[in-house]
Amino acid sequence: MEHGHAGRVTDGRNARVGELDALRGLAAISVVVFHYTTFYQQEQGHMQPLGFGFPAGNYGVHLFFLISGFVIFMTLERTRTAMDFIVSRFSRLFPAYWAAIAITAGVIYTVGMPEQRIPPEHLAANVTMLQDVLGFEHLDGSYWTLEVELFFYAQMLFWFMLGQLKRIPWIIAAWLTITIVYAQTEQHHVHFSYILRELLILRHIPFFALGILFYRIHSRPDALRSNLLLIALSLMSIGVCYAPVYLVAGIVCSAIFAMFVTGRLRWLRKAPFVFFGGISYSLYLLHQAIGFALIHRLEAAGVPSLAAVAIVAVVVLVLAIALTYGVERPAMRRLRDGWRRRKAVKPLIHVRG
Repeated sequence: MEHGHAGRVTDGRNARVGELDALRGLAAISVVVFHYTTFYQQEQGHMQPLGFGFPAGNYGVHLFFLISGFVIFMTLERTRTAMDFIVSRFSRLFPAYWAAIAITAGVIYTVGMPEQRIPPEHLAANVTMLQDVLGFEHLDGSYWTLEVELFFYAQMLFWFMLGQLKRIPWIIAAWLTITIVYAQTEQHHVHFSYILRELLILRHIPFFALGILFYRIHSRPDALRSNLLLIALSLMSIGVCYAPVYLVAGIVCSAIFAMFVTGRLRWLRKAPFVFFGGISYSLYLLHQAIGFALIHRLEAAGVPSLAAVAIVAVVVLVLAIALTYGVERPAMRRLRDGWRRRKAVKPLIHVRG
């Protein structure tokens, strides 16, 4: 999922785009509801029927990918150096993630289900955020998207350092071409490099491309036709390469972003929506493994399934608020302020030398 904050781009100011924060929050909530209803039922089975599910919430992560494409491209266009970007992303992602690992491990190894307790070396590998590609298990099943995000950041930073962001339409065309080639090899059972597939995030890159293209529509109205053409090609590649449900997800996410860039989602700037956007990263990090462990415990103790889900949702929400305001934001401020101070001191040291 994307975990940065957005700024208004049409006038160059840094005012937050409240709609994107709200969409981030709604995407996180949709994933939580999916996991606690539909996915928990599939994996563990509720002791009593809930009477409802939310399978569509599984595709909230694809909305995150569009948000990431939009925000990261915008961020890099405003970034002066590679280290500025690295510090920005590191400070946003890792302190909260490491704290979430500690909290999740504390719950899992005390009250969690036996199958949730991964071996120590797997737990240690989770600190890297690259555990999947390194061959280790996730402590929390939701962590898989974080590795995808990291590889997207690395790709975008690579093109930024080469000064090629202005050629992003050609880069997107190359992404879509390689994705189609990969999909064809899969369909015909031909070997395709695992490392190349993971580094280029070929199973997800068209969704990031859509986010970039909607940013370009938002900031460059004069290039509308070419961006719309690439959006159509991105959706076509999703339709060709993936199961039909992903094309539906791509179309729905694109419709949401079309409403956003044309100003039809301003009503999402209201405080409750923006609040959930603000805690969305911590909520995403904490909800699945902890939620499953607690739902299982409560149901085993005789709590009705629907009540167990509601109680756990409140508990995880409180934990997310605590992590956001106790770790995520303070750590991000300290790291970024420290980096700014270090940059300010460097010229003075040079002059004195």
